[in-house]
Amino acid sequence: MTRSRYSIIAILTALALIVSTGVATAQESDYKEYQPRSNKTEYFWIAFDDEVIVITAPYDDTFRSYEMPIESVRREGADLRLASDVRFTPDGLEIKDQLLPYDEIVDTRVREDGNKTAILFLRSDATGPDYARLRRGNMLEPFEDMRIEEGAFVRGFVISINGDIDVFGEVNKDIISLFGNVYVAPEAVARGDVVSITGKVQIARDASVYGIVYTGTQRQAGKSRRFYRQVEETELTIDAYYNRVDGITPLGTFRYSDRDSLLPSVELQVGYAFESKRSRLRGGIEQVIWRKIPMAIGGMAYHELATEDDWVIGTDENNAFTMLFTEDFRDYYERDGGYLYFRIKPLGDLTVETGYRYDETRWFDAERDLWSLFGGDKKFPRNFHTAPEPFRRQGISDIDTSANAMVSLSATYDSRNNRELYEFSGWHFDGRLEWSDDHFSSDFDYRRYRLTAQRYQLIHSRIMVISSVMFGGSDGYTPMHKRFYLGGLGTLRGYKHKEMIGKRFWMGNLEYRFRFPATDFALSVLYDVAQISNDSPLNGDVEVKQSLGAAFYVGDDFRLSLARRLDRGEDNDLQFYARFEQTF
Repeated sequence: MTRSRYSIIAILTALALIVSTGVATAQESDYKEYQPRSNKTEYFWIAFDDEVIVITAPYDDTFRSYEMPIESVRREGADLRLASDVRFTPDGLEIKDQLLPYDEIVDTRVREDGNKTAILFLRSDATGPDYARLRRGNMLEPFEDMRIEEGAFVRGFVISINGDIDVFGEVNKDIISLFGNVYVAPEAVARGDVVSITGKVQIARDASVYGIVYTGTQRQAGKSRRFYRQVEETELTIDAYYNRVDGITPLGTFRYSDRDSLLPSVELQVGYAFESKRSRLRGGIEQVIWRKIPMAIGGMAYHELATEDDWVIGTDENNAFTMLFTEDFRDYYERDGGYLYFRIKPLGDLTVETGYRYDETRWFDAERDLWSLFGGDKKFPRNFHTAPEPFRRQGISDIDTSANAMVSLSATYDSRNNRELYEFSGWHFDGRLEWSDDHFSSDFDYRRYRLTAQRYQLIHSRIMVISSVMFGGSDGYTPMHKRFYLGGLGTLRGYKHKEMIGKRFWMGNLEYRFRFPATDFALSVLYDVAQISNDSPLNGDVEVKQSLGAAFYVGDDFRLSLARRLDRGEDNDLQFYARFEQTF
């Protein structure tokens, strides 16, 4: 780095100081079993079996019980009515002319009461800070569906009256949906009991449930695979990647994260690339500034090997091809710089991020004679070998010793179940925009965008239709490493890898997937179509590229496929692909 090194360090240092001085420390009281003499007292409780519901609540300075058959539960407008004088409203449990607000609930207990399951709701006599402490971390939405995202930690309970609850993260206390469904996903953690009176409780095979699962018709012991919970997590990992530019590159990564957002998360990665003889460094800091609507600021500095091909194939899968078969499906350049960003998650499945990035880039040739297990005498291709000459020579000059500064905006909406991708329908939208300009201290002047919409539609338990539409475009002077490449793996199957290059494109992919019953095998029919050009508009003058193929799945990720291009009578041999991860 030259122009940017000190400014980036200064910005990151200022950011760290602002974050660290604005962070308040908090200490939580240890979890204690309920004792009648504490400031938690009985509020009301609900006992149930597969036939009746009994609600016991205070009335005229005493407790009264109301018994109702389960079949009497019905939705009336905004309310859920159990009997003529017992109903759940958006504000609380209403019995006769008395309202018991949900806001008074500070804790729950689930226990067996004879042949019934009883849910005890507790309130508190505390006021001020003590009352706020007791309620901290609880989540209650009477009639709305709730979703605990992967990586999220809920300190208290999660309660819904009539909404569904999907848990992909970790919940420290009870999960209760009185008349809705509960789903605990693979790798999710429920440290309390899981309860539904009339709904369905579904626990994934790899989920961890420490309590008991209760429904109106069954009880079953939970299963636990983790033995403690650390709100603050410190992690040290050793990893490596292998590609045709850096060769084998071991990496050591230190991460510190505070799941309750009391302190900033920090990451530091150090490695060394033996073929390019370069250190590889990355450091970052992120602070959540609002938890109700997740909002964070952060920054990072790096000296690393970069690629624009992550949307086609991930690092782990590419490592496998490189080490096994002398196949590297990504092109690379070195970047030295930093990134400052602001991220917000206004909805459970929607994430929006904007930031400023400054990169000084450098070109590296491929090390073509690197080793692979089954490659024999095969050599790795040149870096950016599919780009035509003399455009490639100009692209090398653009990358080497240039500065690229940009403002970026990205938005991602993902309602898929990414751990059980073919079990549920879902949407995935992704939009990315880059704006590089000399006003940002950049050597380039262009705007570039890519929009993706995908639908995973489950027809029934064994058939899924997967469709994807993608648009991309750029204007101004777009350098070689920022152009769009189509063909082969992850794009237009049946064509040579990255065979086509352009400044604008559209692409559609369609897959009809059939899973064989009682097996981990599936069979798919594939169809791809696209147009791509550099300076021409995407109209009838630009050739439409098409391919047709089939794939055989073993499990959800590993698949073998064959595809053929449909736009010519020669040089259209079947292309064979193996994939180890699911992209599309």
